[in-house]
Amino acid sequence: MAEDVKALLDHVCDTIAERANPARIATAKRRHADMLAGRASDYIPMLFGRPASLSFELQSYDWKERFHDPDKSLYCQLKDNVLPQVSGDGDNVPGVRADMGVVNGMSIYGAGYDVPEHTKPVVNRYVSKGDLAAFEVPEDISDLGTMPRVREHMEHHLAVLREHGLGDVVRVVHCDQQGPFDISAQSRGHDIFIDLYEDPDFVHDLMAKSTQIYIAISKLCKRINGEPDDSGLAVDYWIENGGVRMCGDSDILMSAELYRELVQPYVKRALAAFGGGWYHYCGGARGYKRAEGLHLHEIYGEIEPLRGLNWTTAGDWLGEMRKLRSLGVTHLGSLPREEGESLDDYFRRALSPYDDRRGMIFWPELHDGEHETAPKIWHRIQDAVFA
Repeated sequence: MAEDVKALLDHVCDTIAERANPARIATAKRRHADMLAGRASDYIPMLFGRPASLSFELQSYDWKERFHDPDKSLYCQLKDNVLPQVSGDGDNVPGVRADMGVVNGMSIYGAGYDVPEHTKPVVNRYVSKGDLAAFEVPEDISDLGTMPRVREHMEHHLAVLREHGLGDVVRVVHCDQQGPFDISAQSRGHDIFIDLYEDPDFVHDLMAKSTQIYIAISKLCKRINGEPDDSGLAVDYWIENGGVRMCGDSDILMSAELYRELVQPYVKRALAAFGGGWYHYCGGARGYKRAEGLHLHEIYGEIEPLRGLNWTTAGDWLGEMRKLRSLGVTHLGSLPREEGESLDDYFRRALSPYDDRRGMIFWPELHDGEHETAPKIWHRIQDAVFA
């Protein structure tokens, strides 16, 4: 018989409390902050989750159940993400969020969305051009779109974690806000790519509104979790010269010229409101040598409040990592591991773009049985390479 989710939540919280190492988390915060500020640290941080052996059986819940039940959402995030992180010796800073998917910003405009079982919520109805043109972003967005549910989940997660003594161990971070162009594109739909050429004034106006929405959602989340606007845990990374993550999944579909004219100014404005932040985009798959987004990396480097970049496409991964280092942008993420490559050789290759202990927060590809020894090997190789 399925165990009650509240009992499962108690189990997983108690296990995290037993395994979490506050000193290691404090060290991880310092290393993250160093990397994102462009400072050398004692070690370039490495993040990973270690499979957790447990005395109780873990259940799972589908995305629809999680959306409607904050207990189930928190439980799944703790068991899938936080528990493996605190069970290992990586430089992870654990966090959970109101895990509503990517629809939050678009829902402020009134975009419709579906809550399926197999994946996070997705937009299923766009907003007309006329309605977007007429929309005015209110000062208070807390009751619009998904925001009531975002507030419910964040406040629930904070209360449960504090009740179990985990308030200073597991952070409750901002929800997924995407970015100004993602919010615009997924509200308007594919026609926005015609608007880019036929009606750039409309796009500029919409981008300004979407920037307001991005800022408003982020500030609402920070009011709830008590973080300063310009620091805290921005999803996976602790940052002290910025406070947010931004996503640009739709941005990579446009040319560099259009990005610089119609997107870059609004990204700068949104990140500057929080003293900076880091950027993510999806596209392709690691090791498949797909090039989506690579044409924008140098333009990202022109965005002064941008502290780090996470991406999933590259043919020449090491070349892109060197490019980011030259632009003063921290590489946040992985490097595809070659078939048969030893851990020593893999770590040496990952560190080869750097001449000191700065420039990267690394998510390695580890094989079974490597999680226990990986941190010591990672540090030993840094001591040799950066002697």
